[in-house]
Amino acid sequence: MSSIRQFRTALAAARLGSFAEVGRQIGLTQAAVSLQIKNLESELDTRLFERGPQTLTVTPDGRQILDRLETLVRDYDNLRNKPDGVLRGTLYVGALVSALMGSFGSALAHIKRDYPALDLRLLAGQSAEFADMVAKGELDAAVVTEPPNAVPNGLMWTPFYQEPLVLIAPQELGRKPVMDLLQNEPFLQFDRTLWTGRLVTYALEQLGVTPNIALELNSIEAIAQLVRQRYGVAIVPHLANAEWSEQQLTVKALPGRPIMRGVGMLERHKHGKKPVTLALCALFNQADGH
Repeated sequence: MSSIRQFRTALAAARLGSFAEVGRQIGLTQAAVSLQIKNLESELDTRLFERGPQTLTVTPDGRQILDRLETLVRDYDNLRNKPDGVLRGTLYVGALVSALMGSFGSALAHIKRDYPALDLRLLAGQSAEFADMVAKGELDAAVVTEPPNAVPNGLMWTPFYQEPLVLIAPQELGRKPVMDLLQNEPFLQFDRTLWTGRLVTYALEQLGVTPNIALELNSIEAIAQLVRQRYGVAIVPHLANAEWSEQQLTVKALPGRPIMRGVGMLERHKHGKKPVTLALCALFNQADGH
């Protein structure tokens, strides 16, 4: 007879895409995880996963069954929860590395303090890939930049805070105007395929400047480190906890109307952890002073 434990293992496998990674997280060998899944598939007479050399993917029939298993696990957890208002269980959240360096990182301490029974699992990555994972149910929610176009179908985005785009330059170039730096210094471009990179491209268009792109990177911290080493200048979001002015960097506001990067939570309209994400949104706003 299948158990809630097997259901949780199957859901974790769908989320992580690897029996080995599931085993590391729950303290089982890869063989034990594989056996649990095989027994569940046999009992349900349905192949849940297609196995590859390194990863696995959910089959179409498996997705339908896993959605129902998620509901069963949620209902079981609700039976176990006491009506005391305490948030319990595990919440899988994707988060931008820059969000962890910014205001959301500060809010995590409040979350840990106020909800000790909540097991918050964080996965660092990029906004676009998180949107797909949230839509598929592989993540409960994700802290991402505001989608550049419309919010993907079936998802909702709750704003947390905004960060202005600024120019960062080596300290010795601090006296030069922003436009002079953009036109004459090598430019470190944030990856234009990513949501933040598109916003940086928009800022350059608004300024009417085409810089000399020296490198294109997908990490704000990597860009800041190269600027410190005098590789060039860059336009990036001004992260709340980035002490750039104390790290041999000059931070300059862009000319004209400020261009803001919004950061917030992306989640499905309906999912089993909705009470938790609502509470986290409220807690974050409180922690951030909103």
